[in-house]
Amino acid sequence: MLAVPDKAHRGKRSNDLLKVKTMVTDDAIVVGHKAGKGKHTGKLGALECVLRSGVRFQIGTGFSDRERDDPPKVGEVVEFRYFELTKAQVPRFPAYVRVRADIDADEFPSSG
Repeated sequence: MLAVPDKAHRGKRSNDLLKVKTMVTDDAIVVGHKAGKGKHTGKLGALECVLRSGVRFQIGTGFSDRERDDPPKVGEVVEFRYFELTKAQVPRFPAYVRVRADIDADEFPSSG
């Protein structure tokens, strides 16, 4: 939490006290696509991804409308951010950042 010095607590929301959330970034390989629902019908809903450790998970947020229309291809490596790993070592609240063309897909398990 970040507080403005010498400001009394107001007991309601204000810009005098801000919560700072730390994020971690990592890379994963895309192994599939899930179809969108609702306003994303006919577009990407989520990427099915695998970490270097072999853990499989989905990334369903962080995409622009353009990226949902033309998502990263299966076999491409993507960067994502997340808050923490669960007990099962799955990223909590993963969000797409970008494609990582500079990282070799051979660094990841082949089967997912």
